[in-house]
Amino acid sequence: LQALQDSLVTAFADERFTTPMTKSEISRMVAGDEIEVPLYDSLGVNVGSQKKRNEVNLDSFYRFHIKEEVIFDKESSRLFWRILGIAPVKNIVTSSGVDLGASELFWVYYPDLRPILSKYEVYNGKNFSGRMSWEELFENRMFSARIIKTSMDNPKDLLIKNYPGLNENALLQLFEGENVKDRIQNYEQDMWSY
Repeated sequence: LQALQDSLVTAFADERFTTPMTKSEISRMVAGDEIEVPLYDSLGVNVGSQKKRNEVNLDSFYRFHIKEEVIFDKESSRLFWRILGIAPVKNIVTSSGVDLGASELFWVYYPDLRPILSKYEVYNGKNFSGRMSWEELFENRMFSARIIKTSMDNPKDLLIKNYPGLNENALLQLFEGENVKDRIQNYEQDMWSY
């Protein structure tokens, strides 16, 4: 998120990259709404209140949703995974302490973000001498992921967790994501001719 804050890349409210967001909208999404904080004088007497936002540690975001498209190049007979967008994910907790779950804050078009990500290094606790940028991490697919949504046979554009019969069973949702991955790999294998 520090790379986004230091750049002039446009953030979007939707995964189709059609509704741009202002910086104030982004800061409200990241830090949450303003809250009333009481002010006290040196004797502990309440002298009013002030609106403040939570302080946000940008390193606390460690989950991202990545939108990709899978392309089969017939000329080279290879399957390519092309990243289209990245969205930071934040757990939303109400003021009463109710956990509403994970929510995407905003989407950034990856081809616009790629030159900025190439300037920031990734911390690798297992290999201090192996320097790598965020751009190299994403391009080499050195992250763990699972499929949570697909456009194949999904006319209602639903997340896998919202499929009928899968909404409460996390294991079946995981199996459905693996099923989508298998269908992609089978498509690649079916394109080969011997």
